Amino acid sequence: MDIVSAIASRLNWDFDSVHVVRGEKAKNKELWPNLEADTSSEALLSTLEDKIEDGRDLYIATNEPDTSFLDPLKDKYSTHFLDEYKDLWDENSEWYSETTKLNNGVPVEFDDYMRVSVDTEVFLRGKKQIETFNDLTRDCKDGVNTCSAAS
Repeated sequence: MDIVSAIASRLNWDFDSVHVVRGEKAKNKELWPNLEADTSSEALLSTLEDKIEDGRDLYIATNEPDTSFLDPLKDKYSTHFLDEYKDLWDENSEWYSETTKLNNGVPVEFDDYMRVSVDTEVFLRGKKQIETFNDLTRDCKDGVNTCSAAS
């Protein structure tokens, strides 16, 4: 079963998406001096205001383990995160059953690599896609002074 398609289907294939990189990068002010402030809930609301229509389903792909800081976005958008769809890979899921069968009866962990892969693929299916390093912050993806010149 395709987990990505199942998530997009639950969102009726009509959603916008935002990728919010935080985690360790947001803590490293030397390489990403603006990232934490630029991806705060207040900054996100301000940035998304002109880009995403109020009331839209908004899939948020993020590496931030505690998504509660994004709760203020719920006032404007119907927010969705990968963890809402755990039933698609838990012990009772078709995915779990199929991958266990393919792996000689040994369960396959839905690990961080798979989480990132699924999160990214769902993000890419959004009608509008807002990216951290192109749309939300002026910091360079690989740190200070690593941005390529605009052509």
